[in-house]
Amino acid sequence: MPTSMTMTTYRTRPAKHPASYLLLAIFLICLSACSAKRIPVHVDFEASWAGQALRCEGADMALTDLRFFVSNVILLDANGVQHNVTLTPDERWQQDGVALIDLESGNKACSNGTADMNPSIKGTVVAGEFVALKFSVGVPFELNHANPLLAQPPLDRAAMHWHWRSGYKFLRAGVSNATDGFWIHLGSTGCEGTIQNITGCHFPNRVSVELPGFSADTNTITVDLAELFTGVDLDDGVRDDCSSSPAESTCARPFESLGLAFKGETHQRAQRVFQRRH
Repeated sequence: MPTSMTMTTYRTRPAKHPASYLLLAIFLICLSACSAKRIPVHVDFEASWAGQALRCEGADMALTDLRFFVSNVILLDANGVQHNVTLTPDERWQQDGVALIDLESGNKACSNGTADMNPSIKGTVVAGEFVALKFSVGVPFELNHANPLLAQPPLDRAAMHWHWRSGYKFLRAGVSNATDGFWIHLGSTGCEGTIQNITGCHFPNRVSVELPGFSADTNTITVDLAELFTGVDLDDGVRDDCSSSPAESTCARPFESLGLAFKGETHQRAQRVFQRRH
């Protein structure tokens, strides 16, 4: 007798395209990154002389200039983990990666400056408990040697650029009294190449600052020009200066205060100029 046969039909789900898994992975990564809460960061700076506020209108000792670029801002947690602070672009004082602090008012002894001032940096960081602040005084290499004519604020300030050194003045600072004075312009020197084509600098001269115990909620950073000019004779009646050249002996003491190697030195010290004020 013929044997009847039962046919069984199997239904299978269509295979997902590999691209769908990739899209799902990207979505989950973005979701995780976007879910990390960020909090605002606001850090204030002030000019001082041996612990006392220093102004352009000072009588015994006056500020003549104090402008500097801040970059590579980092907050450290209790485990030593570094958390990058993202600077908030404002089309004037900050762009992504660098900010300009301006503590001179353009008045009195600061007649070579401007009326505009900016005493703080602003940004955001992933929420957490932080125990220290780090930053650099200087402009990152790529921005430092880009075309200044095409630069966005704050790198469009002509007074902060050294065309003959193919980069920016990271710091302009100076003081004066009735008979004497001193100023420093700090920037990278010994750079090889031309603007937009610099291959490197023998003396980068970026200042590394680390302030343990710093809290942006309660602390201010004081820029102590008495420390910067420790060892500079401000009573000899000779107004002197430093333009960051290794050939300038007048740069030796300010460089030491900034923690920078000078001339043939092979080591750097901890800087003493930027301090945490309670």
